[in-house]
Formats: sequence, C-alpha cells, structure tokens
Amino acid sequence: MKSAGFINLPEWKRRLQEILSSLGREEALKFPVLGRENAEKPWMALDSGDFFAAVQTGIHFTGGSHVKKLPENVITTDAELAIRRLLEGKHRQTFFSAAIGGTFPFQRVICSEYAVARPEKIMVQNDSVTSFVLSRMEKEGKTLEQAIHEAQWEKLAGGNPSQNLHGIVSRNRLVLQIAHIFGYILRPENIFTAGISTLSVDDVRIAAELGFSIRLLGIARHQEGIVKALVEPCMIPSRYLLAQARGGSEMIYVRTTDGMTQFYSCPGTSPEIQVRGILSDLYDECRTRAAGLTAPGRIEPFADHFYLRFNIVNLTDTMAQLLQMLNRNGIEIEKIHQTAVAVSRETSDTAGYAVILITSRTTRDNLERALGQIAGQVKLAGLKACFRYIRQA
Repeated sequence: MKSAGFINLPEWKRRLQEILSSLGREEALKFPVLGRENAEKPWMALDSGDFFAAVQTGIHFTGGSHVKKLPENVITTDAELAIRRLLEGKHRQTFFSAAIGGTFPFQRVICSEYAVARPEKIMVQNDSVTSFVLSRMEKEGKTLEQAIHEAQWEKLAGGNPSQNLHGIVSRNRLVLQIAHIFGYILRPENIFTAGISTLSVDDVRIAAELGFSIRLLGIARHQEGIVKALVEPCMIPSRYLLAQARGGSEMIYVRTTDGMTQFYSCPGTSPEIQVRGILSDLYDECRTRAAGLTAPGRIEPFADHFYLRFNIVNLTDTMAQLLQMLNRNGIEIEKIHQTAVAVSRETSDTAGYAVILITSRTTRDNLERALGQIAGQVKLAGLKACFRYIRQA
C-alpha cells in the first residue's frame, strides 16, 4: 500500500516512534497526520483537505476523537470500526491484523490455501486482560477484584476494564477471526456473550478439584453454511494447552477438516504487537483482510455439558424438585460433586448446602429455559454459577 497517513495517534506516541525505529520503519515517522492537535515531531499534521488529497490508506488507532471521514483503505486497531466497515461491505478496503491481537501471524498461516487443510473449528482465548485475571485467581487464589487491580497495576488493563470483563473485547475479536478464517460476517449481537464480571473464587477452586480450569473462550465452528459461535467462561480440562498457557497471553486452537489440530500461543496484545500488525497490513502481500464475506445460512447453538452450582435449603426435598425440573426439559445429571472445602458465604444467609451438578449435553437456550422454571417454582434452590463444561475440544 502507498500514500499512508495516521488518522488517530495513540496516547503512547513516543513509544510508537521507538517501535517503528526499532523495526527499521523510520519512513513511517514521516507519514502525515490528520489534524493539528495530536502531532509531534517528526510527524507533520495536515488539515482535512490536504490529508485526504494525499492519503489513500489511513492508519487508525483506537481512541481519540471520532472521525467522520476515512480514506479509501483503513488499517485499524479498533475491532468495532473494522466490524462496522465489514458489515458495510468494505471487505477489500479494511485491514485488521492489529484489531485481532497477537494471534494474527498464525491466522495467516491457517488461512493460506496450501499450508493446512481447511479450518473447521476454532477455540480462542483472545483477551490478554481476562487471561491474566483468570490465571491470578487460579494460581494465587486472588479474588476477581484483587486480580483486576493487579492487571491495572501492571498496566495490562485500563482504568475501566468493563468491556474485557463482560466479554465484549473477546466477542468483537471473535467476529473478526470468524471473518478472516471462515469467510462469514456475523453481527456481534448474534453471538451469545457472557463475561467473568461475577466470577467467584469458589468456582475457580471447585474447577481445580474437578481437574478443570475456567477460561473465557470464544468458540466458533462452521459446516455447510451453518455457523455456531459463542463467547463465555468455560470449564476445560487443566491438561489442555488452552488452560496451561501463561496468564496474560493469547491463544488459538484450530481443528481442520482432516481431523488435525493446530495450536498457537503468543504474548498478549501490547503496543509492539499492534504496531507489528499495522506494519504487516501495510507492507506484507499476505494481509489480514476478509475478501468476499458472506452471511451464514444459519446460526445455531452449541450443545455441551454444563456446570451448575446451587445453594439449596432442605436438601432432600429441594434436590428432588430440582432434578425433576431439569429432567422435564430433557436434561439429565451426569455427576453430583461434593466440594472438598466448604463454599464461602458472601451474605448473612449461611443456611443451605452448596450443590454442584454436571449436566448431560444440552443447548444453553434449553438450559436457560429450565433454570427459569427452577427460579420461579423451586424457591429453596438459588443458582450461584453456570459454566459451559467442555470435556473434549
């Protein structure tokens, strides 16, 4: 690409200059910048008319003032902007390696026509902030609040990490990963999304007792025009590489149509990762864009086992009602787990027993229907946690 210029410069402008110089791309320090308020030497700011007359490819960083007009081509770190342009049909003019995160080099490999067989399913841990938080909760017994504060202290998370904790960052990146890997464009609101904002350290500990770890995963699969996709906290076996990677990293697992699997782990998204993604889109012939996107024929839910934690009063009678209600919805209980250590009480109501159930395979829609009935009719059973329980990737 030629005639590049910056639309938004990040807050870390000095760091950007250092990274560009260290990567041997000093010429990028001479790219024009739109506007006069955020340019520092050696950049040169141009007013709107001169900028758009000279620039065909805009380099856009997340944040900064809203820009109504953009150049013909856009390289962006902003997943929301990339998704919006893809939905508008600007597939060939939108480049988003830096918006995906650190896994972008591996995605280029698996999207290559001859490198591997066609990808069929992906499981991703694509948000380094939640990766860090969950690792601290699991390995050091931190509460969610303590782990978040540590992520902020180490400058991994911003002052308001709500989009990380509610799964929005993971969901938006998953939309772009589906577009790049599978060639389908999904609206973010059509992907079931749940975050870790209410995660209890009790469930992290219970997962360890079961030989599992909790990770915020994006999962997608496509077969014959049918796409399945979700973002939510999942319990996965602790032996999985997805569970073992260092906290704060990002990971992607890919299963191809020939039954083979690929796995890639990388450092979490950082200024250097973002700059490398931008330069890859600017200079590499194999760029991360999604050409020829189509809408899927159908979007269907995944069926999985689920982990449920209830607080139950009057164990015998209430348990019978609970199991009966689940059974009416075609949900059987495969395992009842007794915790090794009593579950902590966060309220003055200490009555009742903690009951952990592992269900048979079902869809979340069906499970939510059953849980709604339980909430309305079984007053002595309070649901405290619900996680997808994945036994096999």
